[in-house]
Amino acid sequence: MVPICVDTSFLITFADPTRPNHRTAVEYYRHCLEAGHLLCLSTLVVAEFECGQSVTDLPLASFHIVPFNFRHAMESAKYQKFLKSNPVEKTENRNVVRNDLKILAQAQLEHCTVILTEDANTLTKWAERLRAANLCGISTILLKDGFRPDELTNPDQKTLGI
Repeated sequence: MVPICVDTSFLITFADPTRPNHRTAVEYYRHCLEAGHLLCLSTLVVAEFECGQSVTDLPLASFHIVPFNFRHAMESAKYQKFLKSNPVEKTENRNVVRNDLKILAQAQLEHCTVILTEDANTLTKWAERLRAANLCGISTILLKDGFRPDELTNPDQKTLGI
């Protein structure tokens, strides 16, 4: 059983059949259940999702709910300090620890290999920067790249998506 984290953008796409990558999100969801992977759902993601749609619309019984705790807070602060001291863009130099960093910290400490997401602008970029600095081992799988189930268990071996 491999723990797989989902973020808010994944859930929004999963719950909305009109979104372009809905089918891919559903494929990942079904595959994870069939393969016995643990779908980790952060309480931070629950809070973000609930702002736009009720989480009761989701099949919550199939997710492992992960509360944000003290260890997660410490890890996310470490990520924020690194990004603040190594800014690439002005927008990264913020005093507030962003939810994306908190979700990355949770995924790391809960031994998730990947985060399923549509967020190529912040979460994916930050995960790549933290991986490059050997601070985090989390990879992201972008729904726009299509269904690539092999990357769930071996995220460093990119498939052709055929």
